[in-house]
Amino acid sequence: MFWQMVSVEQKKLTRRKILWIELVIVAAAAVFIPLMIYLASQSDGSGNLVVTTDGPVDDMFTWPSALNLGIGLASGGGLGGLLIVILIGTLTAQEYGWRTMQLWLSNGISRPVLLLAKFAIVLLPALLFVLAPFVTGALTTAVFTQNLQGSLPFAEVDWWQAALSILRTAYTLLPYAALTFLLAVASRSTVVAVGGGLAYTLLIEGVLMQLLGLVGGTWAKIGQYLPAGLSNSLASLNRVSSQTNSGLVTQADGLSMETAVIGIALYTLLFVGLAVLAFRRQDLSG
Repeated sequence: MFWQMVSVEQKKLTRRKILWIELVIVAAAAVFIPLMIYLASQSDGSGNLVVTTDGPVDDMFTWPSALNLGIGLASGGGLGGLLIVILIGTLTAQEYGWRTMQLWLSNGISRPVLLLAKFAIVLLPALLFVLAPFVTGALTTAVFTQNLQGSLPFAEVDWWQAALSILRTAYTLLPYAALTFLLAVASRSTVVAVGGGLAYTLLIEGVLMQLLGLVGGTWAKIGQYLPAGLSNSLASLNRVSSQTNSGLVTQADGLSMETAVIGIALYTLLFVGLAVLAFRRQDLSG
């Protein structure tokens, strides 16, 4: 029954315009940003284009380094986090107004199964929010790379690590989706769910991490255990280039990969678990 519900919810999700609109937004951002950087770098300051073929700025719009741009854009602390909050908050809260929750429950679906199935489909948009900018950004920067270097350096791209980077980044979106899911279930309001999720992502978490960082010491380490800190720790593992000293991925700073993975999982399970508890106590007869 659970997987049948997941299939039903996934079909509903793919028919919602908001998903495709957000995918267009994040994909377009991955085109616009390197395009603007490219045009700015090729200008001599008076509006005339001057071709340059090397320099640190070129890494932002030429392969392989430029492939990181789309992945980073979709991280939990970036545009991807904001979009997943808007999507999950809107989809979940609207279910109450449309009374689809009550409809499924009246057909014998248990409350935990219904709610867990609704959250399980988060995995699809989380992955798409990273894949879309990666693909469009890769295609855009491929043009710039071909133009400046004369060929695409496929041999310099570690496609396996790029795939792992996409999966890691999609994983960082889960705590933000789970928190918004909890707010939507507890409040039954799109405004509260989306507003609360965005407030946490943009204001509370960002300001708190900065304050803890300024205090330093143990307090700064505590900030690393917030969802953003855990996401940053995983993001430090991301790479797409095969040009490394040992061929291994190393973590420059932050928590270990195992700690970050477990921490994100715990946040996600906590928020979803609280959502299930709140849903089981709700009176949906009105």
